[in-house]
Amino acid sequence: MYELWVWNSNQPVESFIGFGAKTVKIEYSTDGATWTPLANVPEFAKATGKPGYTANTIVSFGGVSAKYVKLTIEKGWGSTPSAGLSEVRFFCIQSAAVPKP
Repeated sequence: MYELWVWNSNQPVESFIGFGAKTVKIEYSTDGATWTPLANVPEFAKATGKPGYTANTIVSFGGVSAKYVKLTIEKGWGSTPSAGLSEVRFFCIQSAAVPKP
């Protein structure tokens, strides 16, 4: 895995309610049973609440091998118990050492 781009929850009320994720634990696995926490996960930036909002958080995976990735939202930007994301995109670089199915 190379990196993850994040689009946080982007509703018009983001500036005063904040449904987006703020702190997120990211774990990865090669088998779906044994999970390794990703180090140095940045705080997820708050969305603008406006149309045309683009990804504003990039998480580096530093080239770890992963088949599965789990994101657990620990805290949101608002005071409500609900928090979410609009979109995530994973980018990977295929290693020549990994056999292709």
